Order: sequence, then structure tokens, then C-alpha cells
Amino acid sequence: MRIMRLTTALALFWFVIFTGSDCVGSDWPQFLGPTRDAVYSGPALAESWPVQGPRIVWSREVGQGYANPVVVSNRLVLSHRLADDLTVDCFDALTGKTVWTFRNPMKFQDGAYFDSGPRPTPSIVDGKVFIHNSDGYLVCLALADGKKIWARQVKLEFNSSSTWHGCVASPLVVAQTLILPVGGTNSGLVAFAVEDGRTVWQVLDDKASASSPLLASLGGKPQILVVTRKALRAIDPATGKELWQTPTRKQTSGNVYAASPAVSGDKIFLSGWYNLGAKLLQVKDEKPIQLWERDDAISTHYANAILHDGYIYGFHGHGWERGGPTLRCVEMATGKLMWEQPQLGSGTIIRCDDHLLILSENGELQWGKASPAGFKVISRAQVVGRTTRNYPAIADGYVYVKGPRKLVCVDLGARK
Repeated sequence: MRIMRLTTALALFWFVIFTGSDCVGSDWPQFLGPTRDAVYSGPALAESWPVQGPRIVWSREVGQGYANPVVVSNRLVLSHRLADDLTVDCFDALTGKTVWTFRNPMKFQDGAYFDSGPRPTPSIVDGKVFIHNSDGYLVCLALADGKKIWARQVKLEFNSSSTWHGCVASPLVVAQTLILPVGGTNSGLVAFAVEDGRTVWQVLDDKASASSPLLASLGGKPQILVVTRKALRAIDPATGKELWQTPTRKQTSGNVYAASPAVSGDKIFLSGWYNLGAKLLQVKDEKPIQLWERDDAISTHYANAILHDGYIYGFHGHGWERGGPTLRCVEMATGKLMWEQPQLGSGTIIRCDDHLLILSENGELQWGKASPAGFKVISRAQVVGRTTRNYPAIADGYVYVKGPRKLVCVDLGARK
């Protein structure tokens, strides 16, 4: 437990140093949380929930979108779609009251005729909110009042192609640059200045997948890990220089990696459905070594896997496939299956110490301990409707869940 908490603390320290963020461990400022690995390290959560369910603090009707809520300093920001507008709302995180609203027209139709709202999750750094929309609109807003600081139409400007589900990647802020997989010629990955949105560097000719980039420290060197439609690439955040790369299996506009790479020490887990399989890499001297590759481990559809104490936890499979997704645990060293159990659809997973908080596609929260011996649900509660593919945000023990038409604040804190 102490080692795990130290690892999380170091990851948060790394994030603060290289992003310039003033967030604290109880904030949830970006996709997958403070350290971009779906790990919550704030105040403790309750060991179990009341029989009648946890307390619902507040709820709001909201629009379409799989973008996740983010929380900094008791300000919750949500990117969603109302009618034909991208709508960015800032709420008081404790009361649900609206602080400000920003709107911009959007015309986007999901290629598979699913939810046509925004998919990228906002990032909040140093008083600025960075929004990337499914149609390629990129905008920077002031967290204090929602005023627009700058904006770019990156899909049009770089003549890039998107996936069936539009532009999906969530923006990553590193130092004074915003990193985004754009997916055009010499713009597979682009760095924008956070101050005014100008282009700092642009590299690669790769089309974008649906995976979001992350910042990792490998061999003591900061590097951006990004999955394109050709390869997993490691990029120097300051210059855009490629440090190393390893090819991926063939991807198309509709069959792409959606989960981000998951990092533990010098090891990287990469996983995807659509015959993309799973592999574990180890990076030594800026060279990736493949430790194993399997189709029978965990092939994630859209949600990240969790790496914890030498094991990998995640949803394996697609909701439309025979039998549906299963929740699995595999041994990290070998990819060996430890256990699997059927679920009602897929879901997203957040690790809280040695427990897992799962939000299933049907809108149910599940809470249980992560163990290679099995996963037993301690508590469960239906909080929103289906189909829900969002990650919750967790801040100070409050869990913020975005459903198809509702945003709910649930108190899961271990409070006296």
C-alpha cells in the first residue's frame, strides 16, 4: 500500500512539474484524472455504501456527449451538446449551480449513428480550460468567467481526417504547450502554445486514432506517448522529435485504438479490440522491447485498463460481440488470464487505493476490491441511465457521473 501511494504521489509530482498545474491531489483536472491513469488519490472513500444507496448531492439535466466532467477548486466543467451547440458549462461542484456557460455552433454526426456530442474531455491547467470538440474545434477559455482566450479549427486548418466517431483525443497540456493528435500531413501530432494557440511544432504524417496522448517518464526522460493509426510513438515534448516507435496492427477509421497506453515503471501496456490485441512493452535505452503479445488477454474497447501490483484489470470485448464484454484480470508479466466474469455491458474503471470503482454502461456504479483472486462487488448503485461510456470525476470523495442526459453528484466519501 505504501509503495502504491508513493508511486501515485510521484506521478502527481511529475504532472505538476511538467504541466505547471496548481491542482491538488483531490482535483480531477483532465482525462483519467490528475496523473492521467484513472487513479484517485484524494481523501478516502467509504468502505461500503448504505443499503438505500449513497447520497445524491445534486443532479442536472445535460446534453449529449461522452466527454467526462473535470473538477478543479470546486469548479466542475462539462463539455456537452445541446441542440446544435457545443455547450461548455461551469458548475459549482458542491451545489450544481451554473457559474458560466460558453456555446459554439457544431455540426457533427457520429459515423455509427451513436451519440453525436463531444467525446474529448476538457483539461484545466493554471486557470485555463482547454476544450477539443468532435468536429475539430479547439478553444481555450478562462476558468474564472468562461471568456474565450483563443480558438483554432484544427481539423479544417490541417486538412486532417477523423475517425467514425469524429475527433476523440483529449488535449494534453505539457509545460506551456497543448499536445493534440490532429491526424494530417505533417500534423499527426501538433503542439499549440497555451498562451495564444499558435503552432509551436507539428510532426508525423499519421492519421489519428481515438486514443488520447499522455506524458510519461521512461528512463528518467519525459516523453509523450501517442497511439496513431500506424504506431505507438514516443515524442520529445519540447521539440516534437521522435524518440522511438513500435508499429501497431492495422487500424481503420472505425476500428481504432481508443484506450490510452497504460504505464507502470518502464513497462507499457497497449490494448485494443477489433483484432488489435494486447501487448506489453518494456523501454530500455529508448528502445521498446516486446515482452508479450496476445489476443486472449485483455483487448479493451474504449476504456483504459488498470495496472496494479503486477496485474492488469480491464474490460475485454465489444458489446456487440457474442457473449458481450467480460471483466478480466491478467498477470502483467505473462498476460496469463487470472479470472474473468461477465458484466452487463462494458464500463470504465477508476482505481482508488486497492479498490476499483466501475461505472457500467447501464449507469450503475460498482465498488469492490482489486485482487488477482477475483472481484467481488461490495456495493452497487444505479445513478444514471444507459448508454453511459463516460468516466466519473472524483474530487474530495464526491463522484460526478455523466449519463446520457443527466449529470449527478454522488457522495462516496468516508465522512464522519
